[in-house]
Amino acid sequence: MRKNVLHLLSLGIAFLLFMPQWAFGQNEEDALRYSDILPGGTARSWALGGAFGAVGGDPASASTNPAGFGLYSTSEISITPQFEVNGAEDNHYGTTATGSADQFSIANFSLVLSYPSEKGGSWRGGVFGISFDRQASYYRDQHAVGLDVPSSILGQFVNEANGTPPSSLPDLFPFTSNLAYETYGIDPLDTASNTYVSAIPVGSSVVQDHTISTTGRFNTTSLFYATNYLDKLYIGGSLGLTGVHYEQQTVHRETTSAPVDLKDLAYTDNLVTTGNGIDLKIGAIGRVTDQLRLGLAFHSPVWLQMSDAYSYSMATDFRSSVNSVSSYAQTSPDGSYNYRIRTPWSLLASVAYVVGRSGLVSVDYEYKDFRQAKLNSSAGTTDTYDFGLENNAINSDFRATSSLRVGTEWRSAGWYFRGGWGIWPDAYNDNDQRQGTSYMRYTAGVGYRTKHLSIDLTGVYGTRDTNYFQYDPSLVDATQARLTDTRGMLTFAYRP
Repeated sequence: MRKNVLHLLSLGIAFLLFMPQWAFGQNEEDALRYSDILPGGTARSWALGGAFGAVGGDPASASTNPAGFGLYSTSEISITPQFEVNGAEDNHYGTTATGSADQFSIANFSLVLSYPSEKGGSWRGGVFGISFDRQASYYRDQHAVGLDVPSSILGQFVNEANGTPPSSLPDLFPFTSNLAYETYGIDPLDTASNTYVSAIPVGSSVVQDHTISTTGRFNTTSLFYATNYLDKLYIGGSLGLTGVHYEQQTVHRETTSAPVDLKDLAYTDNLVTTGNGIDLKIGAIGRVTDQLRLGLAFHSPVWLQMSDAYSYSMATDFRSSVNSVSSYAQTSPDGSYNYRIRTPWSLLASVAYVVGRSGLVSVDYEYKDFRQAKLNSSAGTTDTYDFGLENNAINSDFRATSSLRVGTEWRSAGWYFRGGWGIWPDAYNDNDQRQGTSYMRYTAGVGYRTKHLSIDLTGVYGTRDTNYFQYDPSLVDATQARLTDTRGMLTFAYRP
């Protein structure tokens, strides 16, 4: 037994060492991005819709209820590669455009080590190990086109610059209105009052082309321990080490018709965010009868230390020229900022009904209050900014949500057939124009298991509608987007 455990341990450490990138702009939308994280796990747990809080015996316990590791009776090593295709259909002023991005990745890698206790004891041994989960993928391309938009992003820059002398724009607004000023997108109107006018007159018809390209992931590597009391009560906890990498490029283009001298413009925003964090999960599962299990788990906030690096640029092209110059371009200085995010805590309640060796039905309910998220200045710095405006926005724009996921699994000899469903309501409150529909996920899978080996295959489809503003909401209508994610997952597991 000890030799097998050591062999699995060496395999797990080698995999973690050679797997690349596993080591371990700020506003309310940043806080939401890293707070709206769904359960990870294997192809089996995903096939059950993520409803695994009271089922246990699977690496999904690391992101749901760590007490579930207490149901292991043997050691195991597993890996779950996946391929995802993320689609978007954006509607802007009645015109629809589509975008798609795909990515191959490792969704989960887990090493579970089981040490049975001596026979006759009340505590039936312990289980510990390590589990890596990719809990969020940020690979997506969105494309929005508006053919007759009655406003321009230059209006936002005019409103921002008004009251500021041109000589002060580079210091006060180096990433926004100064770029528009340097490229003649906005011009001084009254030098005494320091007011400005847009190169696109108010009310002019504008063709807009807006793209958002994102990549990255939210990973958690969990160190866990669980134990088993009389095969009736299972208790466990995990320490999660989180790694975040997020990249976004947003390009906003506008084209105008003949009466306007400005022919077109492009405003580009580049952002790279990296971070690390830590969280805790504790849980318990009670076997009420041979068929009925109840589970309860508490997920602490994730305490994240984040770093943003960003730059902006603007280019304009005019129909007429001055001194043979009709095109202008300006790039901002490189910006960087360190800060902290605390995500909301959550509570997970679960029930599973096990029909002997034939199958099971499982339900998970999770409560999370997104108003508990908070932005803070980086620890150990002299930065005194308190993020008061951003945290007030979090409190006023978000709400508490209750999510539900349901799954079932049925067995025939060594074959397993699974299905699941889940719903996660939108975090924006009812009065926020950005509120979309709930995220809905549908899953199905099949698996085959022997004493030492198992293989599971799962298909996942998720969809939600969202709303976002390309610039100042007082100037432009929201863009409606239907987001979809489709993925295939395959888990290989070995038990000595």
